[in-house]
Amino acid sequence: MAIAQALFEWFGLDQERPHLERMADDLSTIRTIMEQSWHATEQLQQEAQRVLALHEQSAGEYLRRLDDDADAHPFQSVPAGTTIRDLPDGGRLFSFSDGVLLRVLPDGEMVSVGEDGAAIPVPPSRAGKVTLPGGRELSLVSDAITVTHESCGIEGLPHDVEPTLAADGRYTVTLADGTRLDVLRREKLIVIANPTGTVNIVGIGRIEGVGEEVQARSISGGSKSFRAMESGHAGMIEVDGTIHLSLASGLDLAIHFPQDSSDGSNTDTGAVCFDCQEHE
Repeated sequence: MAIAQALFEWFGLDQERPHLERMADDLSTIRTIMEQSWHATEQLQQEAQRVLALHEQSAGEYLRRLDDDADAHPFQSVPAGTTIRDLPDGGRLFSFSDGVLLRVLPDGEMVSVGEDGAAIPVPPSRAGKVTLPGGRELSLVSDAITVTHESCGIEGLPHDVEPTLAADGRYTVTLADGTRLDVLRREKLIVIANPTGTVNIVGIGRIEGVGEEVQARSISGGSKSFRAMESGHAGMIEVDGTIHLSLASGLDLAIHFPQDSSDGSNTDTGAVCFDCQEHE
């Protein structure tokens, strides 16, 4: 202090001392404010970086899930270690970690190739699952078990109703009023499950009801007509098995069945449709 006082007196600034001290105080205050602002800015930057990192992580996980789902199509998921390759013909090749290959053809059929190189056709899905040789099961995504109206032989369905392949040669349709229609292609039968709990079984060789009476009558040429007495469904069955069905809801359907080939084999393959379009 003595030195500072001497300097003030030496330069004749003794009278300006209070003013200079106030300036020094102001500068100190400004410095303090700037330091606080800098620290606050640094904290905001750190918080912003933390939030961005969290968003980046979430976005990455979401995109990975999308990629995984897309890669596994037409399956919901595949075992870890599976590699997937798109083929030029539009099909896909799945290579499992145990050396087994699965080729999904563009028309939906599947062929498994074992380590010995033998190709084995994979049976159509049952309850939304396919079983590979060796017992491995893979679940299909919903659009992979949806089939066209033509492939299941049902004519007259509303465009927004999508049949599904429930089992080999068996297709299921659920209508807006809750009625479920099952088409058994090989047996040439339909099964109508009504919301009331009754069931109607209709085919050229079998007409009966469960929980209600279904009356049948033979008509000219070997055809038959039928009527469900409680649910109100009615229709006619042609000799070749074609069923004309008038549902109580007012919907008229025609169910066509594959005809046996000359060698006795069935022409219906029951192939799963992976990219089905609505048909006019």
